[in-house]
Amino acid sequence: MKVQEVMNSRILKVGPKTPLRRILQLLLRSHLNDLIVVDNKDKLLGIVTYGDLSRKLLPSEQELMDHEEYLTNPELMEARFKDIVSVPVDEVMTKRIITISPESSAIKAGAIMRVHQVKQLPVMENQKVLGIISHTDIGWGLMTKYSEYMKD
Repeated sequence: MKVQEVMNSRILKVGPKTPLRRILQLLLRSHLNDLIVVDNKDKLLGIVTYGDLSRKLLPSEQELMDHEEYLTNPELMEARFKDIVSVPVDEVMTKRIITISPESSAIKAGAIMRVHQVKQLPVMENQKVLGIISHTDIGWGLMTKYSEYMKD
């Protein structure tokens, strides 16, 4: 099974200065887990995921130690969120991107994700992003392909 058979070709691209407010809106409205960040020539610069956003939006362990009131009164974090939603995506996106070609094996893509501890890989051909493949895509693809062997 090849990457192109199970990848999600429905991708959204944003520019590096897109504020996190807009990123959150796009993720929620589009029911996506990630967005591709490109420059004005459509060159891949990064990927932003819910994990990237969570790491930025939620307080770190050090912040919680410095502001114990966050634990007893989480509403105090709202002011913090108001500042963060204006941050440009290039400050939180993953910049060290591992990609895969559409002709590669989906199993190889899964192995690469495991080794590098990422949940998705942009699928690229000729410097162009064609889609994204995730662990979920691979799992569903395998289950679909081999479901005939799972019949009672």
